[in-house]
Amino acid sequence: MSSSMAAIDATAWRSGWRERSVAEKSVLYGGIIALSVSLPPWPAAPMLFLICIVSARLADVPLKHLAGFLCAPAIFIVIAAGSTVVSVGINPWRMTTSTTALLAGTELIARALTASAATLMFASTTPMTMLMNSLRRVGVPAACVDVVTVMYRLIFVLLESVNLIRLAQISRLGYSTPRRSLNSAGLLVTAVLTHAWSQARRMEIGLSGRDFGVPLPALDTTHVSAHFVRTSLFLFSLIGVVSIFGSTS
Repeated sequence: MSSSMAAIDATAWRSGWRERSVAEKSVLYGGIIALSVSLPPWPAAPMLFLICIVSARLADVPLKHLAGFLCAPAIFIVIAAGSTVVSVGINPWRMTTSTTALLAGTELIARALTASAATLMFASTTPMTMLMNSLRRVGVPAACVDVVTVMYRLIFVLLESVNLIRLAQISRLGYSTPRRSLNSAGLLVTAVLTHAWSQARRMEIGLSGRDFGVPLPALDTTHVSAHFVRTSLFLFSLIGVVSIFGSTS
């Protein structure tokens, strides 16, 4: 999980939309999520998913990155859809399905995948530091933003600790047998938890030393593009009209 977060954040810093306002991307990807849930899935979901693909190309986000990180949620989505498609009877034991259930499962997959793609694209074009600055500007308490920022950075510190400890264990053949593997895994968890506790304490002391909860000034050179917002809203209106009239016809 932590390595995935690191890869997503690294992609966000390399993205061509890194300097775009968080408000613009919130309108675009937030609108995609809202429409994927509220509109009829056909043809709204494919059209919204296409917008995610096009925006990935415009933002210089590799499609391989998008496909790779969609695999894990796609597995859970398919499993969840399967539970709605198949009905299991106990006495007598049988598995049944219907055309209505298959249609509902397909709609669930389309909606969830589209919303997941939009969420991933927002994360892949918005570095965490810029998101935190935006939360401060919209009035989120500075103490909450500080806690989120510290926890986010602590994740990468712990990830590095896990990698170093595991590498040392592998070098000493700590995973050569099942018994040694179990013992090494226990020692790894113990060491990481101990390190997390001490590191959290240090960060708490550091926050206290810099007036925890007091907002710090930050340079902000981003401006909201009215053209970007209007274009997004126009596309959403067009998709809404096509989806509503297409489903009623």
